[in-house]
Amino acid sequence: MTSFQVPCIIFTALLSVAFLGRTIRAQMWIGIVSVIVGLTVVGVSDIIFNTDKNKDTNGIIAGDLLIIMAQIIVAVQMVYEERVINRFTIHPLEAVGWEGIFGFVLLGLLLIPFFHIDAGAFSELPTHKLDDAIDAFHQLGQNWQILTATLGNIFSIAFFNFAGISVTREISATTRMVLDSVRTIIIWVAALALDWQKFIPLQILGFVVLIIGMMLYNDIGIQFIRRTIMTRVLRRPLPPDEDQERLIPEDNANRRGGNIQEEPQPGPSNAAI
Repeated sequence: MTSFQVPCIIFTALLSVAFLGRTIRAQMWIGIVSVIVGLTVVGVSDIIFNTDKNKDTNGIIAGDLLIIMAQIIVAVQMVYEERVINRFTIHPLEAVGWEGIFGFVLLGLLLIPFFHIDAGAFSELPTHKLDDAIDAFHQLGQNWQILTATLGNIFSIAFFNFAGISVTREISATTRMVLDSVRTIIIWVAALALDWQKFIPLQILGFVVLIIGMMLYNDIGIQFIRRTIMTRVLRRPLPPDEDQERLIPEDNANRRGGNIQEEPQPGPSNAAI
């Protein structure tokens, strides 16, 4: 499922340029492409080496299309969120709180019609309802593991949204989505540790490309690598640093060219005695 983050990253970058006037440099585009390639390798390798024979092809295609549409909607949300946060003075915690209240009220109201809609074959519930909130609360009361997982999910999503909005406010929505793709590695490691997923060596290559893309986009270690290659491999001197040039006072800069202008001395006072 990691490959379905690709549309979100692409549309977030494009919408940021189109509607927010963001400037994405060539190195950042290379980083975005690298992240996309890494996610694609991880996702495609999982599909190719999947040994599950009992799978519904039509259901998989329909689900994939819905996920892609959802990712595009998320990209629109990220860009609009950045616009609102930059336009109005809103603390990230306040934004998370309002989003949580809105989502709780909206989904809480939607649970009422979902309970009365007969989904037929699309529902795996015994009653074939689209959703059964009553049965969900019953399971929460009967199984402490489900309750613990639900509470953990609530708090983790809250901190996740707070961190994401903070990144959007301080940097950009595109950076948020690029960094968000890195959490796939944590999910992959946890799935392997819990034996929920089969180890596929090709995915390591995908994650390496993903990390390189993230480093390129955020310019992490790139300057150090460039300096090391120029000084130790190519044996070339480094160009003068612009920051060091700015530290030179303007008066000294004028003296370096030999254009020293003496300040006029004040003449004798003509005050009457």
